[in-house]
Amino acid sequence: METFPSKNIAITWVEKGSLARNLFLSFGFAIVTALSAQIRIELPITPVPITAQTFVVILAGLLLGSTFGSLSMLMYLFTGLAGLPFFSGSVAGLAILKSPTIGYIIGFFLAAQIVGRLSHTPLLAIVLGTGMIYLSGVFGLTLILNLSFIEAFTIGVIPFLIGDLIKAFAAVLIAYKIK
Repeated sequence: METFPSKNIAITWVEKGSLARNLFLSFGFAIVTALSAQIRIELPITPVPITAQTFVVILAGLLLGSTFGSLSMLMYLFTGLAGLPFFSGSVAGLAILKSPTIGYIIGFFLAAQIVGRLSHTPLLAIVLGTGMIYLSGVFGLTLILNLSFIEAFTIGVIPFLIGDLIKAFAAVLIAYKIK
């Protein structure tokens, strides 16, 4: 079995290009994040849909590094806030600020930052990055839906654990192959 290299996956991939190329890649990941938001599975037990976004966030952090990976998530957020249909479901523009998913979207920026910084240790990177998405998401659910932390955790984390583990593992494998 092949092991992951000790070199930082993200930095070696991004360093190969110019600033313009890296900004273009960042915007490309913002668009892919928006597209992955449109692939959604509604669950009756939670207002948060299953999407492929966590996969893209982790992949952005691994391939683009902390700076450009998190920039791609800011581009995603601000392009959606500007009114383009980037967010999951029928939410667009400033309405996302009242959506139960706003915490997760903010967590995408933080997670890409964490994953990019820790990409030399992919397991730690995806655990902490995904944990940050969950923590931000739970915080958002408590604020928007006026839930307790336990209630928000129950509907905002537990239903997603297995799927996010699979998506994170796939992101690491793809990043390693691209590198």
